[in-house]
Amino acid sequence: MRKSAISRRIEHLDDRSQSCGSVGTHIPGVRLFWARQATAAIPFLYDSGIVLVFQGRKIGYLADGEFTYDADNYLVLGMPLPFDCATYASPEEPLAGLYVDVERRELRELVSLLEAFDAKYKTADEKTAASVEPAGFTEGMRSAADRLFLMLDDPLKCAVMGTAARREVLFQALRGPRANTLISLIRYASTDERIDRAMTALRENFAATVSVNDLAKEAGMSVSTFHRAFKQKTGHSPIQYLKLIRLHYARRLLAFETHKIGEIARIVGYESVSQFGREYRRLFNEPPSAVRDNTTRLPLSVSDSMNFNFPTKS
Repeated sequence: MRKSAISRRIEHLDDRSQSCGSVGTHIPGVRLFWARQATAAIPFLYDSGIVLVFQGRKIGYLADGEFTYDADNYLVLGMPLPFDCATYASPEEPLAGLYVDVERRELRELVSLLEAFDAKYKTADEKTAASVEPAGFTEGMRSAADRLFLMLDDPLKCAVMGTAARREVLFQALRGPRANTLISLIRYASTDERIDRAMTALRENFAATVSVNDLAKEAGMSVSTFHRAFKQKTGHSPIQYLKLIRLHYARRLLAFETHKIGEIARIVGYESVSQFGREYRRLFNEPPSAVRDNTTRLPLSVSDSMNFNFPTKS
């Protein structure tokens, strides 16, 4: 019953003309993504949240590790994180999934309720949580995810029950084996908190000139300790993380705005257009101009489930 209902829902994706893409749904904070063709590992940027895959498979690569998320494993992200990702899909068996946003206010509320009503509910505050972790679907998470996915074709049902269905997915994740990855968004050990503040500063001011010495000083750490802690948390050095944020944001501007390439380079913080072009090509394996030619086909690297909320710099 469950498999046939999910399969019928996925078949509706055939109505979409693009081979892959990502769109909002009738439920705030929930995005649908799909793909009908496999891709080798390409750079992605996900926001903090939960990724549910109902068919197909993705493999993420971060630093020296890799992780799979598919119909048996959902993905939990405790922060916006760039990593490479390979997609396994075909026209006969397309990839289909949901990205579920996580709001800190709601997260705090649910954690407080879990602690108040379940004396056995404990979280490892002192332990540094991983930034991204797959988790096997429990029976509760499977049921919650299916309910959310299957209601998307019904705008009325989404309006009446969508927020509760999305909230149930978050609740199940907080009862799952990777709860601490989410809880790290609201409750940190001292080192994690300082690194999170540094990451927030980089994301919110990504076009500004950045000094690692200043970031380390603000965090109350030596430069070497700060660098090591940052890389342990994100898989990237501070400058690498900033560069990836800049280049992913530039890719979105190139795909969906009409600014000239030189203007976009300046918007995201590059003083040299030629340096921007070299680093863009190194990351995406194509020149900045190519993304505009490809946007009509909605390449998955542009249309992934990251929902950018960065302000445009003038």
